Amino acid sequence: MSDTYHAWSLISIFNYAVFTGDAEWVGRHWANVTRGVQFVLDGIDAESGLHEQKQPNDWARQGGGGWNSALNALDYHALKSLAGLARSFTDDESVHVLAQEWDNRAERMKKAFNEILWVEGQNLYRDNQSTTTLFPQDGNALALLYNLTTSPAQAEALSNSLTRFWTPLGPVTPELPDTISPFISSIEVLAHFSTAHPAAPERAMNLTRTLWGYLLDSPLMTGSTLAEGISANGSLYYRGNAGYKNDARYTSLSHGWSTGPTLALSFKVAGLEIVGWKTWVFRPSAVEALGEVEAGFWSPMGGFDVQWSVVDEDSRVGFGFEAKFTTPEDTSGSVNLPWKCATVLLDGVELEPGAEVKGGATKVLQASSCI
Repeated sequence: MSDTYHAWSLISIFNYAVFTGDAEWVGRHWANVTRGVQFVLDGIDAESGLHEQKQPNDWARQGGGGWNSALNALDYHALKSLAGLARSFTDDESVHVLAQEWDNRAERMKKAFNEILWVEGQNLYRDNQSTTTLFPQDGNALALLYNLTTSPAQAEALSNSLTRFWTPLGPVTPELPDTISPFISSIEVLAHFSTAHPAAPERAMNLTRTLWGYLLDSPLMTGSTLAEGISANGSLYYRGNAGYKNDARYTSLSHGWSTGPTLALSFKVAGLEIVGWKTWVFRPSAVEALGEVEAGFWSPMGGFDVQWSVVDEDSRVGFGFEAKFTTPEDTSGSVNLPWKCATVLLDGVELEPGAEVKGGATKVLQASSCI
């Protein structure tokens, strides 16, 4: 049994639903989804508003239990995501009432998360309410990725503080000593990209180049697949003292949970991402030294493709940005550029901030005098 894996399962259900757009599948399984959410709600402590972790089996980390930060960050995202899905896939008023309850419980959880687990002097969340020394990579990365922070300033402080764990090979995770976890570091990469501060995407790219450069280029590796984990010195004795009996043969050399940068480069750098029920956003990352980017993927709703480039202009007035992106019919989205631009045109017409953009065709975006 695992409380965190239960939460991951709920998040996976949301992701499957929005990436397929399959209303029949969602409707057919909705009763089980609500039971799964109720399991989370039943585990929330009435006084604190946080979920007590009673089934601490997880990805091999140590610590855990109590009002665990990783678990509650996962629960928060599951509740918010599935509440949004509930409002979007059906007009059933009873489902919308349920969604409001999930939203309310999630917001109380976020408030308690910050009141109980945030440590101001560290600019990090602690592992649970009873520890004063363990500030985990997983709980903090998940909190940053899933918007448990309460302000842009706090998010930037947290993003910066996560770099304390970095070494020349990658972050040594405090919750599993002598270990570099590509799984948890994948979450951290996504988390930095999700932060609005201009320095955060550069942190994400630096972490990607450092850790995944080693995972691909080290002579210990295959050169084409990604290892489950490594020790702090780069060896394959991952989890040597935590279940793998100091035997490198236990360590997987082809591990799907280590592939987070694939997602990050496609959705966060190229910027075209499904974010809800038949809803997407085009939100490219401002990464220095990237002049041209192209990415695409397919879903049962249809194809998503994007290519963009930075165009040199007079340095006194900023730079230009040009993009083409294609999204399926019966979808809609928005454009959110990370710069301030004098003009933003979509198919030759000025685009208002936050305006809805209909899918179903290739759109041409042109922005000028961006800073």
